[in-house]
Amino acid sequence: MSILLPILLGLLALCAELFVREALALDSWAPEFLVVLLLFLGTHRGGRAVGIAALLGALADGFKGSPLGLHMLHAVLLTYGAAALANQVRFRGILGNLLLGALGGVLSLFLLALLSRVFLSGTPLGVRIGALIVPQVTLNALLVPLAFPVLEKLEGLLIGRKDSDVL
Repeated sequence: MSILLPILLGLLALCAELFVREALALDSWAPEFLVVLLLFLGTHRGGRAVGIAALLGALADGFKGSPLGLHMLHAVLLTYGAAALANQVRFRGILGNLLLGALGGVLSLFLLALLSRVFLSGTPLGVRIGALIVPQVTLNALLVPLAFPVLEKLEGLLIGRKDSDVL
């Protein structure tokens, strides 16, 4: 069950991201819910979440219409980066989560720009990533402090911790 919940949350994040981007026409200001979930998995589960991140990245490739493996590699590297960062620095409180969200947003866009430059050198995705840096980093920095407590409570309910039965 501890594997099923992140996969279901990842599918929900991809569907919500697609809905916000297409139905509400907020292309550049659509939040990257999957990046927030990958940051959570990297900081709370460490290297054990890499398989889940790879599966969610492969699903993101299908949702976003990119070549198979682009978002999968992005998800794996982002999860490893978050795990490595969480081993060195403990992010506690709202200020720590804001910093983690901003760093995760920058790292995510840097990895995506690097991978698209290497694998998709003739496409306009690299130019578009430069225009996305301010909205995506801002949204990730604001989403992480809001989403992490909810995800911690969901994980605590799954594990059975006594202090996690109240949101």
